[in-house]
Amino acid sequence: MNTPLMRDSLRAVRPQEANHAHAGLWLTRGLESVAEGDNTRKSGHINKLCAQDPSHLYNLAWKRWRKTVDNTERFCQLHAKLSQRLFIGQSSASALETGICVSHSYGMPMIPGSTVKGCARAYAEAAGLAPEYLAVLFGELSGAACLVWHDAWWNPDSGKPFVHEIVTTHHMEYYSGNASEATDFDSPVPNAQIATQGSFCFVVEGPFAWASKGIAILEKALAESGIGAKRAAGYGVMESDAQKERRQAEEAQRLEMEKLKQKIEAEQRQQQNATEWPGARVKFNRTTGALIVEKDGKTAIALAPKGAEFLQNLPANIRQKILNNQFVRITAYVAKGTLMRIEVPSVP
Repeated sequence: MNTPLMRDSLRAVRPQEANHAHAGLWLTRGLESVAEGDNTRKSGHINKLCAQDPSHLYNLAWKRWRKTVDNTERFCQLHAKLSQRLFIGQSSASALETGICVSHSYGMPMIPGSTVKGCARAYAEAAGLAPEYLAVLFGELSGAACLVWHDAWWNPDSGKPFVHEIVTTHHMEYYSGNASEATDFDSPVPNAQIATQGSFCFVVEGPFAWASKGIAILEKALAESGIGAKRAAGYGVMESDAQKERRQAEEAQRLEMEKLKQKIEAEQRQQQNATEWPGARVKFNRTTGALIVEKDGKTAIALAPKGAEFLQNLPANIRQKILNNQFVRITAYVAKGTLMRIEVPSVP
């Protein structure tokens, strides 16, 4: 059955492409008709919106908003990027049975301040924050909070705002109450949906000490619990710019430690397989910082900074003789042409 969704008088002025159309209007008023069970038309309508770029008007509004909240005496900010995607406002009234939360004026994704506040409060309560702190940060029945949790604005520099999603219902008859139990023989029913991607700017207004505390709680809540719908499936999880920098620094440190570990293990293996060269002559190259040993026409070398390190560990008198190019013999341990370590023979 084909259900008309648009008055005849509006069809003539309806744009064929979304371009910079208001997302809310495009979803709720942009489709002419829909047929039961026909997901192709619905998917095509959503795909047109997903191809949309942020409008010039929204870019101007975004810059104005950023300029306003840059006042650090009143506002604390948090910039966070979605690890996957965000479902927000799915329950919005729509003939397409899909919805998304967008700003009333600009039609771009936004997260209501009440949702942001609820996300932070739920995390704080689960973490066991004291009731008196909860009252100050989030308010209570007997009084308001000392902070204002603003709507989170979508960052227009983070790509396209909308993305097509598929949510598959596996037990349609069971969930609709037409079957007593769900079975493995039920046919999955894919359902086209729309989600948000990219980055958001979160703003908390109030005394700096409390606003910064609220931002810190929100940062952890977004990273560990997420925000919006289908969080158990990984949706709505966000990483702040500061968390990203810390993660990258930790990853770089981990890789550096791994390289150092591998280098030490390789040196240990070489030392175990090293050949002893008793009575080897040793020389030091001041220009390159390399320590060179010679024995029976064979040469082994320790490049800088290892060569200088070997030299520094020798007794002062032996080290001075080597630096003066005097004849000095030591016991060298060599593996594949590399000087692994040196020892000075004890004088009886």
